[in-house]
Parts: sequence; structure tokens; C-alpha cells
Amino acid sequence: MRLKSSSIYYALFMSLIISLFLGGMILFSSVSKQFSSQLALEDRLIQNAQSGVQYGLANANEMNFNSPVELDLFSEQIDSVSITKTKWGAYAVISSEAHAKKKSYSKTALAGQINEANDPNLYVVDYGRPISLSGETRIEGKCLAPESGFKRAYIEGKNYQGDMMVYGSLSSSEKSLPSVTENFSDDLLNFSGLIEKWDNQDSIDISFAEQGKHFIDDNFVSLRNVYLKGQMVLEVKDSIFVSKDSQLDQVILKSKVIYIESGFVGSAQFFASERIVLEDEVVLKYPSVLGLMEGETPIEKQNKIEIGKRSRVLGTVFALSDNPNFRLPIQIDISKESQIVGLVYCQGKTQLKGTVNGSLYTQKFYLETASSKYENHLLDAQILDDLPENFVYASLFQSTNPLTQLQWLD
Repeated sequence: MRLKSSSIYYALFMSLIISLFLGGMILFSSVSKQFSSQLALEDRLIQNAQSGVQYGLANANEMNFNSPVELDLFSEQIDSVSITKTKWGAYAVISSEAHAKKKSYSKTALAGQINEANDPNLYVVDYGRPISLSGETRIEGKCLAPESGFKRAYIEGKNYQGDMMVYGSLSSSEKSLPSVTENFSDDLLNFSGLIEKWDNQDSIDISFAEQGKHFIDDNFVSLRNVYLKGQMVLEVKDSIFVSKDSQLDQVILKSKVIYIESGFVGSAQFFASERIVLEDEVVLKYPSVLGLMEGETPIEKQNKIEIGKRSRVLGTVFALSDNPNFRLPIQIDISKESQIVGLVYCQGKTQLKGTVNGSLYTQKFYLETASSKYENHLLDAQILDDLPENFVYASLFQSTNPLTQLQWLD
């Protein structure tokens, strides 16, 4: 009888163990299915958000700024995305937020215009005078120049060393530069975000998924040993000094005068109404912008962008004027051993002693040496056709082509 009782207890115990095991297996299977379902949903949201960005890039020309486009994916009213096009300085921002089963996921991309095969490497307005080449000047790619073309010149003890005047194609330019996008300057400075007084902060990091901030100061601001990143604008009425120990990434600085110290390395968009000065050996990483925008009120000053020796700018450099002063036209000055990789556009005069790898548009050239001043002369200048095919520059020109993603924004 005891043996039978023990057997029953043993059987009951084993049944309990088996029941617990089976229950655990069922629970594990249920949790595993829920986990897999959650991962699948998250993966679907990520893919939908990325697809929304691609849709925004492809249809950017039909989208209005700051007006979200709502899409019902697959027409099942389950998956949807909200796509918005906004401005961030000289670039566009495409934001996409995907929704499914009360979950959401967002992606944001910085976008611009891609370098195209038919873009000129050099465009100089036709004022009826040839362009004189001296020294080790080299012009590559597609060139649109005055009908009178190029000629060899002997200046500063140097003859033109090239075998050809242009290492590429040459055709006649027009009597004006290709126009920039309508309202480009106005849209450029149409900042949004919370407006705050600048209080000498030393560290700011604002995600593009959050609301941006627009800091304002009425005086002079010196940025020394600061870390500024993300969706923030610093607008200063007088001038801004950027020291070499500052770290800037994606931010926008705007003032009358911006001065960047030798040795600075960073990425930002700099907009000024009178002058931007890069000392020697400054590196502005891709995708940086230097923009000079001369206002409608005539100013008896020489407004210009100065790029010091051995400096490097990867992105876009432009100088625009709402009311050109023909006695003191705006200028871009690119010093010896300096390099601009990307796009240069000047509604005035350009002095090129260094290298432009990409595209250069200018009304005319000028050259200042220790002994003299010259009009429409190039000495030891390089205009190269070696830009990467996927290089993206600021949306300066009106285009029917889709925008191209430049980088993801945090």
C-alpha cells in the first residue's frame, strides 16, 4: 500500500513538473512571438520612415516648405507617414515620421543638389574681354567664357605653362550669371525655433527631432572653447569670432562680420552681410557653407569673403548682392594653396590664387600682386574637374531634378 501511495505521489510530482515545463514553453513561445512581432513592427516603421524620406527627396519640387504631406502606405489605413520639407540654411531638410499600431519612428535627412555632368566647371560672364592666363594655371572640364576666349600672358615673371588653354570643352557664356533660386536669400534667413538671448553657453546639442533654438545677441560674440551642435542658430548684430578650440557641427552662424581663427576645424553654415574672414589653415568640413549677402542699402565698403592660405572648404561658397555697387563689387578672395571643393558662386569679382575643384561662377576675375593689380587675370590658379559624382552642394539654383540626400541628421 505504501508503494502504491509513493508511486501516486511520484506521478503527481512528475505531472506537476511536466505541466510547469509545458506551461513555460507555451509562455516562452508567446513572449517570443510578441518579441518577434515587436521587432518586425519596429523594422517596418524604420523602413517606412526611410521610404518617406526617399519620397520627399523625389517629390521635393512639388512640396511646400513647412507643409506636411500625409501618405497612407499600401492603401490599407494601417501604415502611414508624414513628410515635411523645411529649410536649414542653404540646404533643405526632409523629415519623415512613420506610424503603425500606435507606434512611430522618424528619420531626418539633410539634402541639396547633386553635382551633374552638364554643370560647368567654370562660368565667367561675357564682358567682351578675354581672360589672361599665366604661370601654372590649369582649367579643366566644361568651360563657359567670354566669346573672346583666353590668351597667354606674361606677368610677375611668369609665362603661361600649359599646352592648352582649357583641358576640356569651351563655349561662349552669356552677359549675366545663371540666376539663383527665386527668394533664395529670403528663405535662407527664415529661421524658426525658440528665440532666446545668447548667454555665453559653452555646450549645446539640439537634435533635429526636437524644436530648434534661435539665439540672438546685439553685440560682439566670441566663441572660445565651445561645443555647438545641431538645430541651433546664433544671430549676432555686430560680429562673431570663432576660435580654433571651438567645435561646431551643423549649426548656423549669422552676423555682419564673421572671423574664423587659424587652425579651426569644423562644419557649419556661416552667413554675413559684410565680411567673412578665414585665417590661414582653416578647415571647413563637408557640408559647410560660406555665404555673403549684401543688402539693398548701398554701403561704401568692400564686402568680401577672404579665404586664407592653406585653408580648405568642402561645400558651397557664394557672394550675392541685392543692390550691386559697381564701384565696389562684392568679392571672393581664395589665397595660395587654399582649396574649395564644391561650388563657388560670385555676383562680383573673384581672385583665385588657389584651387577650385568643382564649379566656379563669377562675373569676372581680378588679381592683386605685390607690384600691380590686374583685371581678368589668373596666375597659378587651378579649376579642376575631379569632384565625386555623388557630391551634394547647396540648393542655389532652380532645378527640376530631385533633391539628393547628403547626410542623416540626429
